[in-house]
Amino acid sequence: MHEYHEAIHIIEHAIEEAKSKGKSKVTKINLVIGESSGFSGETIKMHFEDAAEGTICEGAEIAVKTVKTMLRCPNCRELFARKPFEFACPHCGTDGVPSEVGKEMAIESIEAE
Repeated sequence: MHEYHEAIHIIEHAIEEAKSKGKSKVTKINLVIGESSGFSGETIKMHFEDAAEGTICEGAEIAVKTVKTMLRCPNCRELFARKPFEFACPHCGTDGVPSEVGKEMAIESIEAE
């Protein structure tokens, strides 16, 4: 259910940004969602459609760019994508630790007219 609240936040932000630029219709919202963010792009889209009814965001396209979860090597500091059941850094072999990459949920851009 946290996707519903995130959809409301996206709508509020998009309306505020569009109005601050003198625009009357939001046409597209580009989101960045990390694989480990706990958010589902499809669920956000569904809640967005319902919550946007009657607002300047109604009918806006939601585009989602998914960011892969990355680990950071504590030894050589390299970022790398974790393979299933593998945590070893491909550069030095040390087990990686979670990084912030792949945990994000952000509005990348808003298009309006």
